[in-house]
Amino acid sequence: MDLAMLLFIYSDKLPDIYEVMDSMNVCSYAVMVQHLLAAADLYNLDRLKLLCESKLCEEINTDNVATTLALAEQHHCPQLKAICLKFIANPANLGGMYHFRI
Repeated sequence: MDLAMLLFIYSDKLPDIYEVMDSMNVCSYAVMVQHLLAAADLYNLDRLKLLCESKLCEEINTDNVATTLALAEQHHCPQLKAICLKFIANPANLGGMYHFRI
């Protein structure tokens, strides 16, 4: 994570996440970007936070929408939160999940 933040600070660009993942033991692109977003929020790196938020908006799926929504709420990411809620509100996106009766 530190490497990714340093690369951003010196280049003002989102680093190659896959390259950073190779140096860490992280198995998922989305998980890596989630951690980077949390770090960007902690250190007030607003541009990095926006870049991560944008990347996460592209990665929303049924496997990560709940954790991404929680992350968006926790780190005050309105765009990401809106995308998550829009994804959840679309029945076609959740069609592959189990149906539960109440």
